[in-house]
Amino acid sequence: MRELKSFLATPHNTSQINHWRSFMLARRLDARTTLARLGRAQEARAMATAAVKAPSMLAVTGAVARQLDKTAVWKRTGGRKKASAARAVEPRRVNIVSDGLCDDVIKYLAPSLERHRGCDLVDLNPGAGVWSRKLHDFLEPRKHVMMDLDAELYHPFLSGLVSKENVELIPKSGLVWKDLLEMIRSKLSDQHETVQGASPSRNDTLLVTANLSMFPKKAFHGFDSISTMVMYQLMSSIRTSSLFQRYGLVRMLVWVNDEDKRRLLPRAINRRKRSAFEAELSCEWIHEVAGQNTEVEDRNALRDEWINMESGYKTLERMAAEGLTMPSGREPKAYTTLKAEPALMGHRLAGVRPPTLTRPFKQELEDLERELDRGISTEASKRLKALRHREKYDQEDALTYLDLLQEHEAVSRLAASSPSEFGRANAAWNERIDNLKKNARNEFNGLRDSYHLFRQDPPALLWDRRAYEPLSARADEFFPNAPTALLDIQPKAMRPLFRQHGPASTRSGDMSEVMLRFWFHHTLLSIPRAMEGLWGGFGDLVGACPGVRDPARGGTPLTGHGALTVRCMNEEQWAEILQAWMDWPFRPTYAQMLGRLVEEAEADGDDDDTRPGAAGLAF
Repeated sequence: MRELKSFLATPHNTSQINHWRSFMLARRLDARTTLARLGRAQEARAMATAAVKAPSMLAVTGAVARQLDKTAVWKRTGGRKKASAARAVEPRRVNIVSDGLCDDVIKYLAPSLERHRGCDLVDLNPGAGVWSRKLHDFLEPRKHVMMDLDAELYHPFLSGLVSKENVELIPKSGLVWKDLLEMIRSKLSDQHETVQGASPSRNDTLLVTANLSMFPKKAFHGFDSISTMVMYQLMSSIRTSSLFQRYGLVRMLVWVNDEDKRRLLPRAINRRKRSAFEAELSCEWIHEVAGQNTEVEDRNALRDEWINMESGYKTLERMAAEGLTMPSGREPKAYTTLKAEPALMGHRLAGVRPPTLTRPFKQELEDLERELDRGISTEASKRLKALRHREKYDQEDALTYLDLLQEHEAVSRLAASSPSEFGRANAAWNERIDNLKKNARNEFNGLRDSYHLFRQDPPALLWDRRAYEPLSARADEFFPNAPTALLDIQPKAMRPLFRQHGPASTRSGDMSEVMLRFWFHHTLLSIPRAMEGLWGGFGDLVGACPGVRDPARGGTPLTGHGALTVRCMNEEQWAEILQAWMDWPFRPTYAQMLGRLVEEAEADGDDDDTRPGAAGLAF
């Protein structure tokens, strides 16, 4: 750290500063990697062993899966392999093997895919090629360029597709940027770069699809897997207009491990990390087209079920307006539940009915209640009594939370109609929150912030803006049978403030990224306190950000416990905060902020599964 401060104390150009920053971060990363290497190696061996011992992960359903299984690439057994045995450079690849799934996905996406007919199609990691063939047949692309480091292994699967004159298979990895950039320069001659500084527009003549799903995962350069890193880099390219995004706003269809979708498309406020917020800044939409069918996606990130239901009904309304229908047999459990209660559609549910969370104990309580008639043991009877007691208190708390939510809304409306009455009501509401027990107060704050995100227009989470419900995909439709999801990513023209990157610009986009790293370490702080924590004196400029206190723009006039928190901030509010920062004559230099970033990272670790040095690894 003394070396960095000494370096920043003397004048250097931007490239030297960026090089030093990457060096320092890489050194810290290498140290952590060295300490964890043994543990990770043991973990990897254990995961590999588990994969072999779990036959369900290698269940064979269909001709393509059977052909893949015969290669024995995924069967990790002891001893040497025969010289003639098939080998894979990337033996963790998860292949899409279901024709039916691909047919249903393309039919589901057909209305929006039509605009890409005759486009240039870039296909990274096509593997067995089931998805690649289906997409090719529908789009009839002008040019179809595939990149796969295991081209030799998958050639028997791709031979029919490669035989077409407009299809080319390059035996290099599309995940290595050197090879990818070489392909872009040499194979996409019909594409034209966007004029530097101009607002980019949608480019429908280019479509990118990639398979980043891996099993088992393997940590890579500080990320929990290489696919996580590549996903981060693809999203970063939108902000910097690099890679494919240099040709305009290029749509991407990306297969990822099912759990990895949560980083970009969280369904609850607990999972709204920096990567998800930056996706909101840079994308018109991120849709989950298909994914694992689960009733509760993540029990560690729950939100009020009435928000989930109201969000679902609004999605059904959007589907009906577009004439979208769910393919038979692909209905997820949430969709079936919504369809079973059509009378609730069109009604306001969240904030009207007592909030409820699908906690694990409730399922246990239901099971015990059902078994009661058949007789249960004394121990089970005691457990039933304890669960009923807990359920009773949960219901009482829910009524309290509902009353506080409704009072919060009422107090907020008073700010415009009766400022003098607002002050009294604001103080009284805060006093009620002060009187809650700590756990109850924390639980209510989570419910309130979730409700606030949902009630913004449009809702802050991309998940709540979805155009359709995701199709249900079975694990055995992939080989190995690792749950996998398809994300549809459509970039948007970002605000000019967020697009300023590099030394020839104002660097406001670079500043935004650096500031957000601090910001999402402190998601529970109020906006004024977070601004002050960013740099001394900056908190005084909250008045220059009117959206923070305007309910019509996702803000709130309440103070104390009712003030807008970092995790509830939306794109417009962040634009106001960043503009106030750029207009502030006392703001630190970019080099000073980079030094602050390293200090924060050393002290706290990172806020997400994205690492500061990732851009350096990619570009």
